[in-house]
Amino acid sequence: MPGHPRGETFGRGRVGRGLLAAVFVLAVALGGTPAWAAPFAGTGHAPISEKVDALKARGQALERARRAALEEALEQVGPADAVQRKKILDEAAVWTRAYRVLQQGDDGATATAVVSVEIDTGRLSKALAVPAAPAAKEGPALVAVRGEGCAEGAAESLAQRWIKAGLLRDGRGGTISAAAARTLELRCRELGAVSYPRGVVVEAAVVLRGEGRDGTASATAVGFAADPAAAAASAVESASNQVSANMSVQTAGGLRLRLTTPWPAARVRRVERAIAESVIGAQAVRVAAIGGDGSVTLRIDGPLSAAELQERLASVQVPGATLVALEVEAPDVVHARLQ
Repeated sequence: MPGHPRGETFGRGRVGRGLLAAVFVLAVALGGTPAWAAPFAGTGHAPISEKVDALKARGQALERARRAALEEALEQVGPADAVQRKKILDEAAVWTRAYRVLQQGDDGATATAVVSVEIDTGRLSKALAVPAAPAAKEGPALVAVRGEGCAEGAAESLAQRWIKAGLLRDGRGGTISAAAARTLELRCRELGAVSYPRGVVVEAAVVLRGEGRDGTASATAVGFAADPAAAAASAVESASNQVSANMSVQTAGGLRLRLTTPWPAARVRRVERAIAESVIGAQAVRVAAIGGDGSVTLRIDGPLSAAELQERLASVQVPGATLVALEVEAPDVVHARLQ
């Protein structure tokens, strides 16, 4: 057609619509549309020359349009650290995978592209934030191990298991401050036999003793088995699991989020991802425990207080569910509900 610019704008004619659909499907297949995203428009231009043909220029214009959309999203999110902003812009292709081409063509001298990009602003806000790195915190130092009434070596075996897991460090033989020192005590007591079903009952107490009430963790459990050794092993395992669960929260400096009505399990995984991606300060999120009442406890590592977590949960959006932050139950526990 006379006077018509070389090339054709996407969206005109069957070929244009087909290409537009193909580009959109490809973008979604490669990157996926974020569960909670906002659309941002971007326009890009690229000159056509002897070294850059029309096809290559169109590709450059498309890349610049996607970057322009990301810059628009950054402006909406607010001021950011210059280093973090540059890092994100350098990864524009990753942040703008879910895009739609609204217009693409050239006039013989310049290629132009206009796109609409779905960008997860919650994730973007978190990426822009530069939280202060939490101070490294060493685990308590084990200075002594004591066993009473249990199988020989049972107390030491438990101590080595906790040291290997990083819950304790071996402080025996070194100079340890009183605040960091811990003594492991393991006591077993046979309660007697039962006639039906035939077996033996043993009680085990595990105490990790330290300075003050906050430095001590303890638990008592009962084990039942056909012989005293097996019953004692069962009781020790149960009591030690209770103490180690408490230790993992105290020593890591993390928080616990107790979720009531969490099921089905897929919703819990969505909550983990949503918090990790959108809550500033949440560096790692994982399931820590499942309660007898069906509740699930998530452990959240990072420089967050319980009050800050409670406040920031209000902006967390979970696909297929609503996360309702309730009360702060303890200095390191927040109660929430999924509905």
